[in-house]
Amino acid sequence: MNNTILDTLTGMFFTVDDPDGSYGTGQVIRLAAEGIYFVRFDGNEVTLPLELVSIGEMLQTTEEEFKLWRFFDTIEERDKWIEWLDAPSKPRVISLVKPIK
Repeated sequence: MNNTILDTLTGMFFTVDDPDGSYGTGQVIRLAAEGIYFVRFDGNEVTLPLELVSIGEMLQTTEEEFKLWRFFDTIEERDKWIEWLDAPSKPRVISLVKPIK
């Protein structure tokens, strides 16, 4: 029997959506036990302490089936996602008037 625990999340960066429409960011620090990870959320001015998060929490979705947690290999990938997420949407103008020939 193989007792090795598969660890694929250590070192990954993440965003997690909050119910109020905002989001938090951080990094998965290391495996604490099978299915439970130490994560560190990014703080504004000080480094926040580690928190324990289960795989079940990381797999949660909204009522509309959108994932709450998104994982990225690098901080640059995460920052690119955040930049896209925070960018204002560009309005599109659609003419409802049929052109006359």
